[in-house]
Amino acid sequence: MTGLRTLLLENWPLKVASLVFAVGLWLFVATEERTDAVFSVPLELVDRPPDVEVTSLGVDTVIVRVEGRRSRLRQLHEDDFRAEVSLKNAKPGRFVGRVQVDNVSAPPGVRVVRVTPTEVRAVLVTR
Repeated sequence: MTGLRTLLLENWPLKVASLVFAVGLWLFVATEERTDAVFSVPLELVDRPPDVEVTSLGVDTVIVRVEGRRSRLRQLHEDDFRAEVSLKNAKPGRFVGRVQVDNVSAPPGVRVVRVTPTEVRAVLVTR
C-alpha cells in the first residue's frame, strides 16, 4: 500500500495541473465543435398588398445553409426556420424578390450562412 500512496502523491502538483489542463481542453473541444447543415425551407410571401394576388411563383422552397453546434443542429427540422420575401410595394406584373440571409429566421444558437436561390420570381395580378 505504501508503494501506491507514494506513486499517487509523488509530483502531485504536476498531476493535478495535468488533470485540470485535460478537463479544460476537453470542455473547449466539446463546447466549440461547430458544423454546418442544410435545410429545405418553405418560402413565405409577406406584406402582400390587399389588391394583389400571386398567380405564379418560381420556387416554393429555398435551401438554407446554417452553422451551429453539432448537438443543436441535430435537434432541428425544416419547420424551425422561416424564409420570407416581402411584397410590400409590389405592383401587378413580373416581380423579382431578393432572398438574403436576413430574410431567414433561425432558432437561437444557429447562424444562417447562405440561402439558395437568392432571387425569387413571381407573377402578380390585380384582384
